Amino acid sequence: MFHASRIPKLEMDGYRIYDPSGLTHVVVVRKGLFFKLDFLDGKGNPLPLTVLEKRIEEVIRLADAKQAVGEAHKIGWLTSQDRDSWTHNRELLLEHGGEEMQNALTTLESGAFLLCLDDEEPTSRIQCGELFLMGKGKDPSSAANRWFDKSIQIFCTNNAKVGLLGEHSMMDGMPVIGVANHIVNSPYASIVQKDNESRSDPTDSGGSGGVTHIFDHLLKGDNAVVQERIHKAMHSWEELVEAHTLNVESFQSYGASQIKQWGYSPDAFVQMAIQLATFRLFGEQAGTYEATQVRTFLHGRTEVTRAVTSASEAFVKRMGEQPHESVVSKEAARLEKLEKVTLLGKAVAAHVAYMRDAARGHGVDRHLFGLAQLNTSNAELALFSDPVYQRSKRWRVSTSHLTHPKFDNWGFGEVVPDGVGVGYAVKAENCMFNIMALTEHGYSERLGHLLEESLLELKSLHVGMEPSGGLKS
Repeated sequence: MFHASRIPKLEMDGYRIYDPSGLTHVVVVRKGLFFKLDFLDGKGNPLPLTVLEKRIEEVIRLADAKQAVGEAHKIGWLTSQDRDSWTHNRELLLEHGGEEMQNALTTLESGAFLLCLDDEEPTSRIQCGELFLMGKGKDPSSAANRWFDKSIQIFCTNNAKVGLLGEHSMMDGMPVIGVANHIVNSPYASIVQKDNESRSDPTDSGGSGGVTHIFDHLLKGDNAVVQERIHKAMHSWEELVEAHTLNVESFQSYGASQIKQWGYSPDAFVQMAIQLATFRLFGEQAGTYEATQVRTFLHGRTEVTRAVTSASEAFVKRMGEQPHESVVSKEAARLEKLEKVTLLGKAVAAHVAYMRDAARGHGVDRHLFGLAQLNTSNAELALFSDPVYQRSKRWRVSTSHLTHPKFDNWGFGEVVPDGVGVGYAVKAENCMFNIMALTEHGYSERLGHLLEESLLELKSLHVGMEPSGGLKS
């Protein structure tokens, strides 16, 4: 997670994890300019807070001054490109800067993490989501304030919004939760107090020194080729971002507390709401991926919990493509509710059982993936070319659940062009959904409405009903 970076390569990317024992720096980026900032003393202990504050202020001063005279190229743009283009452009940088450029890139990649000081003031959840996930803000150059290969990027805006971006190929959500916990459980006042108690002089060990512009002198001047590649990357990023719509559905009617009172697992219940909403969005159920942790195993990461089951199919089909309720009689309406609640309970129970099996290593997707990787003969095996198998692993609905009291919102993009990415949190009294899809389909806003509709409809089913007896967790 720390002191690490993804490395672009033509056929398959690699990554580098640096030995932290000899490293004392983080990387701070401001106005698209990258700085090495030493945050540990010679014994590996964190420097006093007052020293770190002075060094961050020095980064801001230097970056703003260099930006004013246009001294340096903003090469962070290059990391936003497709991987092959970024591979070629990284090689161009190395050709241009030689050993000094290699050393500079190593300094950036080996930093503990990347702190991005964004000259932005986002207000809404959508604005924060677009800025933290994609670098999209009021300033078109905010995406240059990123190094998208870095394992951890922490964002701070002018109006004190804070976000975090993890490079997903290297890690999953739970380690990021650990970082977030450490940040939110380390209040400013307690750090000041700790500094005062542990140091006789909390202003020692530096001052505004310990700050170095990483690419200083390497990218100055009129290098037409590098600048042309940067402009091309910027335009590619603009096209990619404009092609996407991010929507946030903040559902405030109820959350995990109420769902548990009804007798359900909150996660499985919300997954069935997602199934109903996407069934109504697409007119059919679509392959749905939910990440399940298998970290109890050595080097374990995730397995797939498949939300599309016979039980969820029966549930969504009975609910129908639009909300409706019997108007024949009160008794008919009561029996219809009972039937729907019963089917919901079975669907939730099936989902819980699948997730439990997946967490124990009894899922199917990683097993099949492993078998496919073992086929080194390039021979086409009947199973892996079967149309049903191919369809089964096409995830039009990619979902993942992370709930944290200090996470206001979180998310990711779609994994197939006609799909949706749904990151969600089920808090005690509300549910939050971050929905992303290609703009051309109009899925993001429609799915947000359908999720609200589905959750309210499920609530109405339980008015006057006894708990379903669905599994709790």
